[in-house]
Amino acid sequence: MKYLIIGAGGTGGCIGGYLSKIGKDVSFIARGTHLKAIKEKGLIIHSLQNGEIKLENVKAYDSNEEFGKFDVIFICVKGYSLHEIISTIKKASHEKTIVIPILNALSTEKKLSKELSGITVLDGCIYIGAYISAPGVITQDIKIFRVVFGAKENTNVDMGLLYKIKLDLEQSGIEGVISDNISRDLFKKFSFTSAFAATGVYFDAMAGEFQKDGECRDMFILLLKELQKIAVVLNIKLDTDLVKENLVILSGFSLDTTASMQKDLKTGTNSEKDELIFNIVRIAEKYDIDIPNYRKIAESLK
Repeated sequence: MKYLIIGAGGTGGCIGGYLSKIGKDVSFIARGTHLKAIKEKGLIIHSLQNGEIKLENVKAYDSNEEFGKFDVIFICVKGYSLHEIISTIKKASHEKTIVIPILNALSTEKKLSKELSGITVLDGCIYIGAYISAPGVITQDIKIFRVVFGAKENTNVDMGLLYKIKLDLEQSGIEGVISDNISRDLFKKFSFTSAFAATGVYFDAMAGEFQKDGECRDMFILLLKELQKIAVVLNIKLDTDLVKENLVILSGFSLDTTASMQKDLKTGTNSEKDELIFNIVRIAEKYDIDIPNYRKIAESLK
């Protein structure tokens, strides 16, 4: 199968890099100095899980170049860039293409499906800690690497193709999970990302502060409890306790890990605060749910 990774940052770079490492046909859409470095020198991944991965002759393109059609497209951009890549997805798709968005958002599949009539759009999420540490270089600093994907109810999808994707991921060293309830699994992953980013920004703290007793850990837990209220009004039936599960995930982070939203706000670039924080407040207002801690953090970011 031919894979296209739209967005070659920490998430997309690792998915595509791992698949390329075992000989899969992978192309990347990237931009700026990162794209230039990949084209000239290849892609390097410093992985806590797999050591150093060095890929040469990487197929990397600007979205305006010609790059053909693909069987599987992983969308690995930030939510605020979603509208910019619609034309790229259309250009890269054929009648049987599977599109798998891997974003920190709750409604990506719905947004994409409206724009991509006739193209099969799934939903997905990822558990990873990775970032661009230099142009053409990605650092993966935690061992967990899991991609969860699946179709929403009443979506007609070739399950044989999904199992092929899962097998390719697993052969490359990525845990691939085909979800039987992607709305639930997406919310579970979102809950960690949202609570971790919101707390980190509010206290300007790294993961080490969350891992010990104190105000950061307390806030992280309070936000997760508020998200459990949101799950109820959205009719998402959770199969685990968000607090317990996310504290286990948190324990695997290195002490200096920070959320990408936190990094973006510090550098003054676009951030995902609307989807990760303000959207939760909007949902709470719609359903008249009391979430004082999310409101407090949202007010601090206005």
